[in-house]
Amino acid sequence: MTYCIDSDLVKYRPNILELGVSDWTEQREEAYELINRVLQARWYRKVAPEMGYDPNVTLFDPTQIKTGALTRLEAFKTLELAYMHLMKDSPESDGFERNMDTFRKRYNEELELVLAVGIDYDWSDSGTFDDDEVYLRAPRRLVRG
Repeated sequence: MTYCIDSDLVKYRPNILELGVSDWTEQREEAYELINRVLQARWYRKVAPEMGYDPNVTLFDPTQIKTGALTRLEAFKTLELAYMHLMKDSPESDGFERNMDTFRKRYNEELELVLAVGIDYDWSDSGTFDDDEVYLRAPRRLVRG
């Protein structure tokens, strides 16, 4: 399973399927795994207790994330990995390496937005996203004494 498909990549790089690689399945799967590791570490382990779940007992399940919520994030990570695959081994950077850097930056920006806004996650495994399952980060207040 992945969050995006090859046609999602074409939205950001129209020629990505014309660069001598038949598809980017391997890179999409790697991006999916990397994203899930980051979400588990930086989002799920913090949010699960706030939602009433022990993250050591109720494990992170990427299939509970609202469909389409992470398509752009995975597309950016996949394109970063695709351009890493295409870049030349040379001391001077080439166009592929510059594209890799661009999509790494876009992925990092999108990741920060996703983490800041929160993720719609079906905590109850009901197949629907109830109002109490839409996570909103509570604002922190600084109290000066």
